[in-house]
Formats: sequence, C-alpha cells, structure tokens
Amino acid sequence: MKATFAYWGHYTIAFKAIFQKLGIDFVVPKRTNQETIKNGARLSPETYCFPLKANVGNYIESIKRGADTIFMITSLGGSCRMRYYSDIQEKSLREAGFRVKFVTFDQTLKDFYLKVREISGLSFFKIMAAFLFFNQKLRLIEHLERRMNYLRPREITKGETDKILAWALEEVDKANKFISVSRLRKNIDEKLSKVKINSQKIIPRVGIIGEIFTVSDDSINFELEKKLGQEGIEAYREMDITYHLKKHLFPWRNWIMQRKIMPYLKSTVGGHGRDAIYEMLNYVKKDFDGIIHLLPLNCMPESTVRPILQKIHLKSKIPFLSLSLDEEVGEAGIVTRIEAFSDVVRNYYATKQKK
Repeated sequence: MKATFAYWGHYTIAFKAIFQKLGIDFVVPKRTNQETIKNGARLSPETYCFPLKANVGNYIESIKRGADTIFMITSLGGSCRMRYYSDIQEKSLREAGFRVKFVTFDQTLKDFYLKVREISGLSFFKIMAAFLFFNQKLRLIEHLERRMNYLRPREITKGETDKILAWALEEVDKANKFISVSRLRKNIDEKLSKVKINSQKIIPRVGIIGEIFTVSDDSINFELEKKLGQEGIEAYREMDITYHLKKHLFPWRNWIMQRKIMPYLKSTVGGHGRDAIYEMLNYVKKDFDGIIHLLPLNCMPESTVRPILQKIHLKSKIPFLSLSLDEEVGEAGIVTRIEAFSDVVRNYYATKQKK
C-alpha cells in the first residue's frame, strides 16, 4: 500500500507527520494550483462543490506518482454531501481509468483507531503517540497562522513576517520528535518577537467565517488572510481543525452554539452552517469592522445560511462580503473584490472612531 490524502493548506505538514509516525508508506500531495483544480473538475460531477473537485485533482497527481490508496475523513450526517465524497470520488477516478482504494474514516477517535490499527499493526500506545504528535504540529501551525495575521498589518518592514512563516513551516515539517517541536515553538516565538511593528497602530479587524476547507486552505482562497494583511487589516479566523475537533470531543459546545443562534436557525443544516451564524454573531458582539463569508459554490449548508448572515449584516450594519469559490473563479476577480471591500471596512472603521 502506498497512501495519499488531499492537500489542505499548512495542515498538510501535520497530516504528513502522522503517516510518518505510523510507518505507512505515502505520497505527499502537491500544493493545489489551477491545473490541479482543472483536472479534478474535469472528472467530477458538475453539481458537486468545489472541495471535492480540488481533492480529486490532488488524488490524480498523487496516483501518477505511485499512490494506490486514498485516506479520507468523511461526515456522518446532516445536509452536507461530504458523506458521499469517497463513493463519488472513487467512482469518478475508476471511470477515468485510475485504480485506487479508499480508506474512509468517520469523525470519531474509535473509528480512526480501529482502522489505523488494522492497517499499521501498531499498538494502542504507538497509535495514540502518532495522533498526539500530529496534534502538537497542528497546534503550532495554527499558532503560526494567528501570529501572522496579527503581525502582517503592523509590521514596519513589509514581508518580514511571511519570510519567517516560510522558514518556520519548513522547520515544522522537518521536526520529528516531540521535544524538537517544543523547542522549535520557542525559537519561532523568539524570532517573531523581534519583528519590528507599530504597536500603537490601531487597525480594522475582519472576521472570516464559512466552510472549513475554503477558509483554512490558502491555496483555495487565494491567500485571503495574507491579502487582508497587506491591505492593513487584521484577519481573524476562529474556524480551524482544533475548533472542529473540540466540537466532537466536547458535544455540549454544539448545544451552546444552537442556543445562541436559536432566534435565527432552529435546527442543524449540516457542515459548518451553524458555526458561520454563531461566529458572525460573536464578531458583531466583539465590534469587528467587517466579516467575509467564504463558501464553495453549491455548498448546501453555507448557501442555506447565507440569507441569515445577510440579515445579521443588515441589522448590525457591519460590512459583509460573501465569496463563492469554484473552478471558474479567478484570482484577479477575488483581488478586486477584496480591495473594494477593504475600502469599505476602512471607511466604516474611520466613521466608528469619530463617534
């Protein structure tokens, strides 16, 4: 068996780590680009959403490099069609002549453990150690992303933080022990603390909400967070893998969320639809200066809640931009809309400061 998985932004480094610790032979997926998306869209059902098409493109590239097994995490219920992804993707690949096996995990630790034990033959302790190592790298990557979003709009030497990010990600990828990752985090924080910033500069803040894949993979969303930073705006994103894992480990978080959004939505819609409403209400409460909603075109949960998000926008008057992404969307169009929205955010912020 030679496994592979879908590319997922900086998180790809963490997924690579768990395969290494489990001793499973694998092919690291290449960074998603327009050619990847084009190839995936050509084989995928037209009405399915953007992440499925991008993932199929990732798989094609990895299969050509020797992969014969695809590891994929799926969804158990709700309105999100992700629970059909592995079947649809396998059918699409087979019809195109690619012979590949799918190993699908539901989003539970028990299912993950049982299937990995069967594949790897490792003990419970070694499997858990691999998962903990994955989590350690994951948390460091998310820490890096948050720090970048804070520093970019404040840095005096433009591009300095992104140079540190590129170096840091390479070092995170190379680290192969728990102690190495811990030491690396201290080293990274020391370097970031030396970045010269205008600490007195008070800047607008924009919250990013939406479907987890599109908001957290910079190869899919055209590096939205970086572009906002270059516009002098601090991007903030609550939706990440740790946030998602906590919802599964602590089910009462879903109850709290549903209670908060009850005036707007009385039931689940699958995917991260409820999360988008919950996060937008929090950003309004915390006096953010703008909100960007990212969603794949044809995403049922996000399309369902978009009118609700629009209603919150009209009520709160906070600037709001909803961006639907698919294989036809070009970077130039996205950049134009982000620049225009940034002007709206700055005007809103300036008006608010005068009051």
